[in-house]
Amino acid sequence: MATENDNNMTDRRRNLRLRIEFDEFFYMGLYQMGPVQPLREFSQDRNRPGRQVRDEVTGLLVWKIKVSDPAVENADRASYAVHLLSEEEPVPTTQEISPHMRPIELVGVTAQPRLKGSGEFKYQSYLIRASGYAPAPGGRSTGSGPATGKNPA
Repeated sequence: MATENDNNMTDRRRNLRLRIEFDEFFYMGLYQMGPVQPLREFSQDRNRPGRQVRDEVTGLLVWKIKVSDPAVENADRASYAVHLLSEEEPVPTTQEISPHMRPIELVGVTAQPRLKGSGEFKYQSYLIRASGYAPAPGGRSTGSGPATGKNPA
């Protein structure tokens, strides 16, 4: 017979977030493709977007960025979204190296294992979250406003 305590433990495992070091996981770097955007709840009305999603663990607003990870060999899986958790819109701290492309480093990074694909074509993936951007090398910030989040992902 399952108890309330057992259900709490199941929920904790379902939302397990593994803390990772940016340089270890993204050993070939990471590139942001495009702007920071709010992650919104689904709305059938295109003229009325849904509310911005809040993270179920931290309660912080969720922002998303599209990234390209050069360490991923499969081209179809090398681009994915990363969730940034912050009450204010995170501002990138590095300059673009080409239109809509900039090298980034993140702080407060967590990885949540996921299973993706269908049928016999399943593979392991991760939902990556971060609390913000790391300061630019040499302390040169190009953004205005908050550059990093203070709360862990």
